[in-house]
Amino acid sequence: MASVVGAIIATLITVPYIVFFLINKSMLKLTKKRRKAFKAGVDCTTFFLFFAIERMTVEIWGQSYYWILLLLFLSGCLLFTYVIWKNELDLSIRKILRLNWRLQFLVLSIGYFSLMTYGVISRILDI
Repeated sequence: MASVVGAIIATLITVPYIVFFLINKSMLKLTKKRRKAFKAGVDCTTFFLFFAIERMTVEIWGQSYYWILLLLFLSGCLLFTYVIWKNELDLSIRKILRLNWRLQFLVLSIGYFSLMTYGVISRILDI
């Protein structure tokens, strides 16, 4: 049983967009609201993208660059804090984290597809 759960988690980390598809479709069936389903899918997928990119960097370069992902997350928080503060909007931690989490989805998606393309091309050229 543990090996089945491990295989499922490994698959979801390797291909995080399966999570997006599953959560999006499930939430759409439950709530009938496309926007809410999409946001729930994005929020869950971001978590898996962090691990997917970390594993891809280890496979490609043999080193973990997780600290760069953490710096990226923290700089996004700083950016949104500054923008919200300058525009004199309500400065709430929840709002900052939610905006940053969605920004991270975009950034990590670009990183995921870039690393995937680079990894495939480098493996083909090594053969």
